[in-house]
Amino acid sequence: MTNCKLLIAGLGGQGVVFLSRLISQAALLAGDDFITYESHGMAMRGGSVTSQVKIGNYNSPLIGEKSADILLVLAAGEYERNRHFVRPGGTCLVNSAQLFADLPLENLMAATDIAVDHGLAKAVNLVFSGWAARQQAFPYSFEQMQEAVKMMAVSPAIETANLKALEIGRQQTK
Repeated sequence: MTNCKLLIAGLGGQGVVFLSRLISQAALLAGDDFITYESHGMAMRGGSVTSQVKIGNYNSPLIGEKSADILLVLAAGEYERNRHFVRPGGTCLVNSAQLFADLPLENLMAATDIAVDHGLAKAVNLVFSGWAARQQAFPYSFEQMQEAVKMMAVSPAIETANLKALEIGRQQTK
């Protein structure tokens, strides 16, 4: 049984909610208990969106300050807004081409640039999650994330595109 508290942060339209559902699907396939919470706010206007996924035997979906094991950030500006949720020793993985003084370089990935370069601008979240699944702290393997993508696909074309985006992320160096 996996125990992990993940907070996913980004802006409306970046696929924060889809990514939380993808991780939840991986948990379901692994036989893990999970609970989620989404905060959409101004999502329709590009505002902040967060999603919380607790994997394990939890009664409440909310993640308190300094208790998240992993912070996944799809918009670099959301790192500052949400980093206080990460526990000491927790992991922050950020979609950013810019450096942060308090984050090691290996915790940064320019997923947006990579997705756009591959013609997959709408799949930044999947490129990012393919890379995140390679990180030691991430609760599910790349293969488990692939299976989750397959289960969630609404058509063969979307499955192919999503698996491609996931693979592009996996190929990125740490």
